[in-house]
Amino acid sequence: MRNVVINTGAEKPREQVLQRKYYSIDIGRYVAIWAVLALMAACGQNREQQATQEPVAQVGDVQITGEQLRRFALDVLPGLRPAKQGQAARQDYLQTLIDRQLMLRAARDMELAEEPAIRVKGLLQRREYLANLYRQRDLHPRAQIDDADIERFFYEQGLDRERQVTAIMVRTEAEAQKIRQQLVAGASFAEMAAQHTLDPRVAERGGKLGYMNRSMARSIGIPNQVFDDQQSNAISAPLPIGPRFHLVRFIDERQAEMSSQREFLAKGLVKTKKREIEQQQVELFAYELNWQLTAQGLANVRSLAKAQTEADRQHLAANAALFTYDGGQVPVDEYLEVVKKHQVTNPAALQDSAAIAAFARRTILPELMLAEAAQKAEYHQQPKAARWLAGAAEELLVKAIYQRQVGDKVAVSEAEIDRYIEVHPDRFMIPESICFDELIAHDKQEAQQLKERLTGEEDWVALADARNLELRPRGENGLVCMHSYNSIPYPDLWQALQQAKIGTVEGPVQTREGFALFKVASKTPAQPEPTQQAQQRARAMLLQQAEQSRFDQWLAELHMKHRDEINIYEEQLTAALPEALLASLVRETQDN
Repeated sequence: MRNVVINTGAEKPREQVLQRKYYSIDIGRYVAIWAVLALMAACGQNREQQATQEPVAQVGDVQITGEQLRRFALDVLPGLRPAKQGQAARQDYLQTLIDRQLMLRAARDMELAEEPAIRVKGLLQRREYLANLYRQRDLHPRAQIDDADIERFFYEQGLDRERQVTAIMVRTEAEAQKIRQQLVAGASFAEMAAQHTLDPRVAERGGKLGYMNRSMARSIGIPNQVFDDQQSNAISAPLPIGPRFHLVRFIDERQAEMSSQREFLAKGLVKTKKREIEQQQVELFAYELNWQLTAQGLANVRSLAKAQTEADRQHLAANAALFTYDGGQVPVDEYLEVVKKHQVTNPAALQDSAAIAAFARRTILPELMLAEAAQKAEYHQQPKAARWLAGAAEELLVKAIYQRQVGDKVAVSEAEIDRYIEVHPDRFMIPESICFDELIAHDKQEAQQLKERLTGEEDWVALADARNLELRPRGENGLVCMHSYNSIPYPDLWQALQQAKIGTVEGPVQTREGFALFKVASKTPAQPEPTQQAQQRARAMLLQQAEQSRFDQWLAELHMKHRDEINIYEEQLTAALPEALLASLVRETQDN
């Protein structure tokens, strides 16, 4: 098992419940037996707790405890659990944790944590986690609203008024103007919508979009002023909706009840209040901690574009604080990583002081200030948080060393890709497919009766709906389509589909859903994938194989290098993962 990169998280609580039935027993004996059982359970729990605290292995100066091993075994996804049993399974779980420690040691020996990109990524990751803790514990509980808040917002925003909207959407403003002239001259709105609007579903309804309130209308490009003031049956000027334009007409209106929107409004108001509280708190912290842009940092950022060498750029990025605050600073390299993370390409982000300050205030300041507050409250020292932060830092190093020692060291050539496709053509085929109409009857007799009445010209979907028959999902062509790999779950149906003539009603064939009648519409034989698609998949397959081979080789080198520093304690290993626990993991794997 090579599940080295794992997610850290809180240990899931598990209890063992001992149930017994006692018949014809006096109360004294019951109390005595219960006391013995309780004592036995307590002793078992103490032994189990002691077993999980003891080390099961030592890798250099790092101990792997029974608790860590057990938590890992319980968190491994069912499909990744070893098929082995007993001590072999225990050793397989443990080997993954040993491999992880060897990878971490290699990362630390290379001082990867000090590299700017990795250091900044870890810092931002830690900051985001602590900021979210502070939000959940200190800010969000303050976002309280009541019925009066909801009612006030409902009427202030004019949500009590709903208007029935009709619209015609076209590609250009000129086209919209031309249609508007025809509408003003007396052309039918419904007919013009059916002919010109780009949305076919709206065209079928003669341009009707339905009843909307002020907020809903604004979300589809209808300004508040148009919604509030435009007379019924009047035609709006062309209104932009994304890159297109639409003409809007209101044909009816009604009063809306607040009760129908209460839950939706409450969620929106709470969300808005959380955002307002956070913005106020961040601004307060920034003021109290004297957050400011530095002249030297700004000069270094501006000089980056003129730097001649990579060494010069690294020097400028690493040797100045761009922002300072009481108790800390934001270095230039951290700012640059955030710019890269947000994929900012505007030159102003590296030249204009106002743009730099605004960008940092939006992307860096909130998480930084809230994380500082969480740190002052010592949230980072609480066991669950400390475990998550330590695990996340290790996770980052494991991924970085894997990329450095495995991902960056493998590559495949175009010739290898072409050769792989040539040798394994069966892996790059679009499977045979058959599309068909279908009815699924509840029993064979019902299916036979249906077949006797069918001509093949009916609307089978409508028929199924009328008779309450099950329908499989259908594609855009309105048909059920199966591929050759469906022959495994549906062997009889697939064989019947292959043998059927196009356009004839066939069946019934028994399937897991019932007795199927079908009419084949088209058959497409297996064919090679398009070249580009095949090459992409072949490249991914070869890279995966190469990475696995390189990973195994690198781990073998680490094992050989540190073989004298690895010790496994067999007795503690057995106690940490008892047979009952291993059996439950195996059963869960088989069930899944």
